[in-house]
Amino acid sequence: MGESLRRRLGAGLRGQREHWGLTQEQLAERIGVTPRYLAALERGERNVTMDTFDEYAGLLGLDAQALLAGETHDELPAVRPRPDDANPKGRRKRS
Repeated sequence: MGESLRRRLGAGLRGQREHWGLTQEQLAERIGVTPRYLAALERGERNVTMDTFDEYAGLLGLDAQALLAGETHDELPAVRPRPDDANPKGRRKRS
């Protein structure tokens, strides 16, 4: 049985990050997520929607198929501003 899509996505993210010589913190800032969330993605521990997966690939300058295939892009993406509610714990609070 082949590698799971989550693991292939994680390997693609890690490969691209390493290709650029970035830390998890640096890439997380560029794509607008927390370093902890990026680490979980790279380990294949997080599920993402198809739209989110496609968005991450685009932010890396790739299409989704290229990211899954482990292709890399040479140009660094611009830093994406994080929204004020980027803290997942803050969004889970119930009033």
